Amino acid sequence: EFHYSILFLDIDNFKSINDSLGHSSGDQALIEIAQRFKNCTRTIDTVARFGGDEFVILLEHTTKKNPAISMANRILTELQHPFILKGKEILISCSIGIVHGISKYNNSEDILRDVDSALYRAKERGKAQYEIFNIDMRTSTMSHLEIEGDLRRAILNGEFFLDYQPIYSLEQNHIEGVEALIRWRHPFRGLVMPSEFIQIAEESGMILQI
Repeated sequence: EFHYSILFLDIDNFKSINDSLGHSSGDQALIEIAQRFKNCTRTIDTVARFGGDEFVILLEHTTKKNPAISMANRILTELQHPFILKGKEILISCSIGIVHGISKYNNSEDILRDVDSALYRAKERGKAQYEIFNIDMRTSTMSHLEIEGDLRRAILNGEFFLDYQPIYSLEQNHIEGVEALIRWRHPFRGLVMPSEFIQIAEESGMILQI
């Protein structure tokens, strides 16, 4: 009968702290970040470092979405106060994914999969954002993975080709040049337009091969 929520938090651009100030400063920042997270939670909640610069917060007794949203807003506000690292004021933000009502899940892996999807969507929107998971995100994530796998095969099989769109001068009344446009001839889906695969290709690094 209990209701729980999960917050998955990832520190934005944390690598830049390690790169510019050193790993000892990064460790110091993680300790203070964790303390600020604990300050924002209730005594019945659990704050855990998940790995690297990722944290998970388990909120108990959340019959409505409001406690999870309030917690996310409280954390984002708390992180707006500067951190002092090596005598310098550093601004640190985080992105947050939320799964509300985890009682419907059967195992922790499914919860973490979905809350990670929400976190990914929050990061897409920019820094210092939160996003609540919905079933459409799972579909989008599966589609993303499917396209990424298909892209690898498409590169090997030479499924990409160019269309040439003429650039026409109305003043001179002739073709001045052409624009080369990438297209993907998928063996099952047919013609796939760039808007469906270019971003995924860039994120995976396959854009260079393409």
